[in-house]
Amino acid sequence: MKGISDLKHQKLLAIALEIQRDVEHVIDSEVLYKLRGEFTNLNELYSQYRELLQQLEGLVRDYESKERAIRSKILSRSLRKLAKNGQTGADLRMVITSLNSCAH
Repeated sequence: MKGISDLKHQKLLAIALEIQRDVEHVIDSEVLYKLRGEFTNLNELYSQYRELLQQLEGLVRDYESKERAIRSKILSRSLRKLAKNGQTGADLRMVITSLNSCAH
C-alpha cells in the first residue's frame, strides 16, 4: 500500500480551488456545489489519514522501544560476555545470535 503524498494532496486542493474560481460563472451551481462537497470529503479523508499515520508512527516507536528493552534485558552484559568467551552451549549462542539479528 502506498501512502498519500502530502505534496500531491496540496496540489490537488489548489487546482480544485482554482477550477472552482475559474468556472464559477459558467458552470451550473448544483454541479459546483457537488464538486465542492467532493473536495471537502477528500480533504476530510486526508485529515483522517494523517491522524492515523501519526498514531501508527507512535505505535511503531513504542514497539521499537519495548523491543529494545526486552532485548537488552534478555541479553544482559554477563550473558553476552559468557557467549563471547564461548562459555555457553551452542544452542544458547544461536539464541543470542538470533536476538542480536532482530536489532537490525
